[in-house]
Amino acid sequence: MKRVLVPVDFSEASIKAFSFGIELANLLKADLRFMHVVTGKHYAPVFEDSPDMKLSGQAYDWMEKLKQENERKYKVPGGKFDYKIREGNVTKEITNQAKYDDSSIIVLGSHGISGFEDKWIGSNAYRLVISAPCPVLLIRKSFEQKAFKKIVMPVDIKKSSRLKVPVIAGVAKLFQAKVYVVGLKETNFSSILNSIRAIIHQVEHYLKDFVGVETESAILTGKNLPRKLLEYSASIDADLIAIQINHDSNPFSDLIKPFANEIINYADRPVLVVPTIE
Repeated sequence: MKRVLVPVDFSEASIKAFSFGIELANLLKADLRFMHVVTGKHYAPVFEDSPDMKLSGQAYDWMEKLKQENERKYKVPGGKFDYKIREGNVTKEITNQAKYDDSSIIVLGSHGISGFEDKWIGSNAYRLVISAPCPVLLIRKSFEQKAFKKIVMPVDIKKSSRLKVPVIAGVAKLFQAKVYVVGLKETNFSSILNSIRAIIHQVEHYLKDFVGVETESAILTGKNLPRKLLEYSASIDADLIAIQINHDSNPFSDLIKPFANEIINYADRPVLVVPTIE
């Protein structure tokens, strides 16, 4: 059975991600595991209705409370709804848990660069994204829980930008969403433009004719493509932005990925990051 993994640090963003993770697991008919990594830092969780819980300081108690309050929302016959507590480096422990569980997706609360909260998820979201063995769905605490009906998916002339398409197709099919295929190019050279148009046509043909997903396309040109993509997403009121992170054998390649980093930090809506291997 598929498994959804939700890391929680008891911040508002992580609790919002946990709530959406349950709904996603129900849709996927998947197991749901939520986890916490003990780091040695002390902070109070978001349990406003329970002062005693704030004072107890025990991660086990907080996780039990989350389980008891939410297990009735989990509605997968024969599915497993449980949690795991690990200790150590946040990114490493979440990555290892995802690998051990063969998780289908990680749903992660994300604060972005402008809404940072002093919890471990805020500072580790990008590091987790570039090391995760499966797609990572980033959820803001301001997210109004709803189905994804408009998905923005950027592509460029690199082959790697199309490797995420089957995953996004599955997400679109699950939510009966429309995919906006957005070609990205920095220059106005006609050869690049023709290549982008051909790639968009290829992707739309696959989504429409083989998957049965509705599509629309656009092309964005310029130097600040991450910002242009965010502006485009806002203009159509997109529900989700889907990008990829390339994993390869170069140990330094993941240190600087400006496009993904900007989208992750500045997007005001959910972002799905799909790991790809060229």
